[in-house]
Amino acid sequence: MSPFRATPAGYVATWEPVEREVLARVARDVAGLLSADSGLPDDATEAEVAFTGVARVPRDPAVQRLLPDAHREDADVAAEFRHLTQTDLAAGKVARLHRFAETVDPVEEPVTDAGDGDQVLVGRDAAQDFAAALTDVRLVLGERLGLDDDADVERLHHEVLSGFGPDDADTDADTDADAADGDTGSDELDPEQRVYWGGVFVAAGFAQESLMDELLAELRARRAGQ
Repeated sequence: MSPFRATPAGYVATWEPVEREVLARVARDVAGLLSADSGLPDDATEAEVAFTGVARVPRDPAVQRLLPDAHREDADVAAEFRHLTQTDLAAGKVARLHRFAETVDPVEEPVTDAGDGDQVLVGRDAAQDFAAALTDVRLVLGERLGLDDDADVERLHHEVLSGFGPDDADTDADTDADAADGDTGSDELDPEQRVYWGGVFVAAGFAQESLMDELLAELRARRAGQ
C-alpha cells in the first residue's frame, strides 16, 4: 500500500488487490453490523432514512463506539439526543461505508491480481467521507482488538511489525466475519488472528493519515495563496 498523493484527478494511492478486497469486505461488514444494531430499516438507503425516533442504545460495544452517548453525565439528555439523531447518523455512516467499499472494490468489477497492485482514486469531493469511513472501520477493529488508549495502539503496531503481513494470514470469509460480528472479543482472537486484524487496523490508519496529510497540505496551500 502506497500513501495517497494529490493529483489533478483527485487523491491516488496504489493498493494491492488483497488490501482492497479485505478493507472493502470489512467496511461492508461494519455497515451491516451498524445497520442491524442501530435499528435501521432493512435495505434502507441514506436518502430513504430521513426520519428520527430510534432511542435504543446499541448492544454491541463496537457500535457504541460509532454511536456514543452525547452526554455521559445526564442519561435523559443522552437518550433524547439519541432519539432525535441516531437513525439519521447511523444511516449516513452506513451509506458512507458502502461508498468507501465501492470505491476500493466495486461489486460489479471484482478485483483481480494485477501484480503491482491497483490504483485507488478518491475524488476531492469524496475525500472527507472516505477518511471518515476508515475511522469507523478502525473504531470497530479497535474495539475487537481491545484497544483502549494510545499505549494499546503502540503495542499493536509493535506486534504487527514484528509479526507477518496479511498475505500470510487466512483471509477466508469465516475469519472476516469473526472480525465484525458481535460475538467476537479481543480475548477470543488467537495470536495469528490478532496480528492479521491488527495489520488491517494499521493499514487503514496508514491510508487515512496519508489522505488527511494531502487534504491538509492542499488546504494550507490555498490559504497561503489568498
